[in-house]
Amino acid sequence: MKRIAKLFLALAIVASPLTLTSCHVQLLDDDEYYYNDLVNEAVRSYLFYYPNGSNYYQAYNWFYFRYPEATNREFYAFMEAVGNNRYYNWNNHYRQSQDRQISHLVEMAQTLTGEWEGDMTVEYTDDNSGLRKSSRFTANMKFFQYKSSANSLQGNGVEVDTDAQGKTQTLEFSWKINDKGDVYIKYTKSGTVFRLDVNSSNDGFHLGYEQAKGYDTFYGTARSTNTTDVMRFDFARQRPAGSRTSNSLTRASRKASFGAATENDYAKNSVDAVNGLHAR
Repeated sequence: MKRIAKLFLALAIVASPLTLTSCHVQLLDDDEYYYNDLVNEAVRSYLFYYPNGSNYYQAYNWFYFRYPEATNREFYAFMEAVGNNRYYNWNNHYRQSQDRQISHLVEMAQTLTGEWEGDMTVEYTDDNSGLRKSSRFTANMKFFQYKSSANSLQGNGVEVDTDAQGKTQTLEFSWKINDKGDVYIKYTKSGTVFRLDVNSSNDGFHLGYEQAKGYDTFYGTARSTNTTDVMRFDFARQRPAGSRTSNSLTRASRKASFGAATENDYAKNSVDAVNGLHAR
């Protein structure tokens, strides 16, 4: 016998296909009503944080950040509850398109996760002279996904910079990938935010497998969104400690790559850089 239960508030799209607002919905199965404490809690909590709604990607990130161990069915039940109602439903084509984009971004985040090392140059404006300067050093960056969730599009990390004299600085940062595929890195102490443009071929980045080298590389340009700093880097994936296999230099042996940059121009853009560290 079918069980019909009262459900929670949901969000309906009003301004655009990605804008949600509250309404009342029911989730019914042909054979049974699907009820789950995790989904119920998630919807209630989500509506508390976003009483006026959000967009598909924000809802996605919000859910997996708080429920990294959720099943696919729980995720879809949550998204149906906050995004579907009798006035509007994501059609199959739209949903499949969203799923493909989300899958692409998740793979990108998984590729970014790990340890990278190589040369970095930071261009900045000197506070005293007002002149532009460039500092060059070796950087090691470790990217972690929040709560170790393989589905998360954001996380944190730590960077250790070393100059030619052996001086070091350690910087903590957070990172995220937006719905377009741009990568944002925010340094914790200074609050400086850098953006890596996924669609720029001349001033963007490459992340992932590089055919010519046979392993993962990460190079490009990151421009600050709240300062005048510019960060250029040329990294290679580092083999995990204790690993004895060469293919550990690619993420899970996948030969995927992201970003529109087709040429690594780090060397020619760092000619005038002076050895030394610059705090961010």
